Amino acid sequence: MRLALGINTCFAVKRWPRPADWAPIVADRLGLGLVQHSFDLVAPGAPISSAAGVVEVAAAHGLELHSTFTGLAAYSDNLLLHPEADARARAEAWFGAAIAYTAALGARATGGHVGAFSVPDWTDEVRRRDLWAALRASLEGLAVEARRAGLEYLVVENLAAAREPSTMAMIGELLAPGDLDRTPIGLCLDVGHMCVPGSSGEDRDPYAWLRALGPASPIVQLQQSDAGADHHWPFTAERNAIGRIDADRVIDALGEGGTRESALILEIIPSFEQDDAEVLADLRASVDYWRDALARRGVLAP
Repeated sequence: MRLALGINTCFAVKRWPRPADWAPIVADRLGLGLVQHSFDLVAPGAPISSAAGVVEVAAAHGLELHSTFTGLAAYSDNLLLHPEADARARAEAWFGAAIAYTAALGARATGGHVGAFSVPDWTDEVRRRDLWAALRASLEGLAVEARRAGLEYLVVENLAAAREPSTMAMIGELLAPGDLDRTPIGLCLDVGHMCVPGSSGEDRDPYAWLRALGPASPIVQLQQSDAGADHHWPFTAERNAIGRIDADRVIDALGEGGTRESALILEIIPSFEQDDAEVLADLRASVDYWRDALARRGVLAP
């Protein structure tokens, strides 16, 4: 098993928004080479040509732009499960633009949060079924676009609310193997999202998810968290003492499930009021924690 270690640029939102700001942090302060770029750092309506600047700066710092991700701004929207058809069409166009931008970056994949049911639609069995079918159809169409753009795969994310794709069964219905016309649709498995109110059993167990769906997860997002909420804490000694995400247990669960390779992406979201120097120290501690564990276990990809 080979596990690469990287970071999502969500840590840079409102602090280090330009590639020239965050790239040296990732490469020099954190010593990482793999980046998942958040669309929170791409201006709304930015032309595809703007990707060239990101590529240039990343290359100058020896960084690989691995993938792109929807980000917190997009997470505030119902997207492909919006109650209104024209809003769903706009969301599908947004994902089409995301695919094109990702291809311009030379990255492998894009995806993340794909949709959330409204309360009225979630509680209406017919509406829920029809919108879910529409979501699957939209993803199939986007997989065709992704194949044409040269991406390797799309990803959907397991999320932390019941009205979103949040159970193993729901995620299983969205995954697809791909073919000559469509990219595969895999899982971006977030280890901190198994806190869905009303869930139970394996759906609340991050290690059960890793064993069962690790092989279908080309990306695993790492955050320290507990069973109570979606915290996106760093992996500091203080947070590790109260969180439930343990590096060795994550590695064991992936191995037990038969995962051969995956990109482990730190998705740490500091509060906006946190001291900036403290944010950097937390990020460095998180990288050290995971790099040490992966190297000690002999699974760290070069």
